[in-house]
Amino acid sequence: MTTLLPHAGTVGPISSTAPTGSSLDASPPARRPERLRTHAQLAAQLGSTGVAPFLAAADLEVVEVLDGRGAAAYLRCGRWAVTAGDVVAPSALSDAALDQYLSQLRALRLRPAFVAVADPAPYQERGFATSEVADEALLDLGTFSLAGKPRAGIRHAVASARRIGLTVRAYEPAHAAQLAEVSYQWLRTKRGGEMGFTLSRHAEVLDQLMDGATDLWSAAGPDGTVWAWCTWRHYRNGEARVIDVMRRRPDAPNPAMDFLLAATLENYRDAGVTLASLASVPRSHGGLGERIYPTRSLRAYKQKFAPRWEPRWLAVPKRRQEPFAQLAIARAYCPNGLLSALRRNG
Repeated sequence: MTTLLPHAGTVGPISSTAPTGSSLDASPPARRPERLRTHAQLAAQLGSTGVAPFLAAADLEVVEVLDGRGAAAYLRCGRWAVTAGDVVAPSALSDAALDQYLSQLRALRLRPAFVAVADPAPYQERGFATSEVADEALLDLGTFSLAGKPRAGIRHAVASARRIGLTVRAYEPAHAAQLAEVSYQWLRTKRGGEMGFTLSRHAEVLDQLMDGATDLWSAAGPDGTVWAWCTWRHYRNGEARVIDVMRRRPDAPNPAMDFLLAATLENYRDAGVTLASLASVPRSHGGLGERIYPTRSLRAYKQKFAPRWEPRWLAVPKRRQEPFAQLAIARAYCPNGLLSALRRNG
């Protein structure tokens, strides 16, 4: 069976097919619907886990509840509504929000499959079958430091990056062309293409930055060459960030990405951000699942930052439906198809 894949200024569009050196703002994009921006800001304010910001993903259908005070998003896969995390709503109204969302899905004759929910209890109380499918890697930034043995590898990477003159900087429009070039080079190494659902695609970065709930940081050399970049999404009323898009040149210096992430985490800590998520890593489902999504290597990489791991859950109406829900979820993460995803590492 395939693995579950839970997770994770103004620029112009990033084109995956653009030639090297193309600009991020080569052509103006269509204006992002105000409704999607509202949903992104709702997730940034009320979202409680690193999955919440994907409420505003471009390919998901959003269902508003509580007269617009809450919402959930799903991707339709056959008769399944593959739902990203919990319903985003004020905590005191979470039960009412979940009930309203389930009611609307029933009216649409869709079966809900909730991916990477934080607490199984509300779903179990409603008769759902639940199982642990992933773990979210969390860092408490108030005490975050590179000192000590657990993060020694990251500390050495930071020292190495500084010796060769790498620096980390926030996004500026002048960086646009290089960011597009880095993304293009990275995509050329991914035979299965980009994944989706709770993993943003590079073409969505413009809209996310315009929403005011996403940050972009890059690592550059002394000559100004951008070697790697990443985006972080906001949640918990702006007090938390979750890593999302990560891109690096294939020939980037070895410490570039480690340095980029470590420096960004230190910047957030110093700015008063209290929590950072390195996103969720699915539990391994064997060799076939690893070909679609390399969970073991991903977990090992995130472990270098010595996070605490919190379980995330799958919730489906009945236990016997779980294999069919897992297939729908795998399809949600693989917009180019499962066969294309299998070519990723094979």
